[in-house]
Amino acid sequence: MELYEILGVRKAAGVAEIRRAYQKLARRLHPALNPGDAAAAAAFRSVTQALEILTDPQRRAAYDRGERPAPPPPPVAVVGFEGFDFSVEVKGSGAGFQELFDSVLRAPEDLADPAGRRGEDLEQRTRISFEESLSGTRRRLQLVRSERCPTCSGAGDVSQQPVPCGRCLGTGQVRAKRGHMLFSRACADCAATGVLSRRACSRCAGEGRVIHSEWLEVQIPAGAPDGARIRLPGCGNAGRRGGPPGDLLLIVDVEPHALYKREGDDLFCEVPVTMAEAAMGAHVEVPTPDGPMTIEMPAGTQTGQRFRLRKRGAPSMQGARGDLFVEAKVLIPAVTDARSRELLAEVARLHADDPRQKLAASGGGKR
Repeated sequence: MELYEILGVRKAAGVAEIRRAYQKLARRLHPALNPGDAAAAAAFRSVTQALEILTDPQRRAAYDRGERPAPPPPPVAVVGFEGFDFSVEVKGSGAGFQELFDSVLRAPEDLADPAGRRGEDLEQRTRISFEESLSGTRRRLQLVRSERCPTCSGAGDVSQQPVPCGRCLGTGQVRAKRGHMLFSRACADCAATGVLSRRACSRCAGEGRVIHSEWLEVQIPAGAPDGARIRLPGCGNAGRRGGPPGDLLLIVDVEPHALYKREGDDLFCEVPVTMAEAAMGAHVEVPTPDGPMTIEMPAGTQTGQRFRLRKRGAPSMQGARGDLFVEAKVLIPAVTDARSRELLAEVARLHADDPRQKLAASGGGKR
């Protein structure tokens, strides 16, 4: 039968409608409510497979294109209904079917083969100078993390001489009671085998990993900005029960510089110039990360005027390089002697332009 027919839904049905149809059928076909009924068990496997495929967008699209899935494998019986026990009076509010379904009929998670879980990512900070951020540097870090347990090789348990399971007394089944109803389910401790051939590792207490301290050499690339996050794959905590390790995220804190400020890969700095240099123009030596460099400032340079030096900024972690912006800062001396006053007065007469004329023209001088 088609999967849509199995669930009794339209081909255009949404996920919510498909789930409702499944829940309705599961309440009627679940093997725990039909012990020994092979037809009900097969029907339950079919509706479960239909749910899994039709609620997965990729698998549903493949099915709609005509790709047909393989038949579901027969399941291992986990829970069985054993009847009723009226020897004890039960008082209190009754439990609904959904509560019973969740708490009794659902297979315990630890019965499934425990897949290894990925280890946690770790974060650590390191501080470098501004110069080191431009040229790149190395840091030796002390790292405290979980590593794979050498005793059990990360499995969390070790082999032992087989002994009867103490929880199920060697039967492979444990009994549970809900009200007057009795259920049996597969024992989680021995995976329904009735014997224990492995025990928890005493060194890692079943965790599969132990705490370990080590030193790690890390290369910080040239151009790393303040707050850069460098990912070191596999240097985080080891995974649980043989799972893959996490990563180490190294956060770089760059010390501020007395001269340069960084924005992206561009650098900015202020260079003081004298009043004469600004007025007449001059060749001014300015500092760059590559050493001093002489630039030409034109006559009439004003405070705040910027000069761009291409490819003289910070290197980028992607391989390019930013620019350096030099901002002029004109220094005005305090004139106190008579000779200097006469000279400045002469300059003022020769250049009698009013710098505030535009303000008056725009209405700024009106009252």
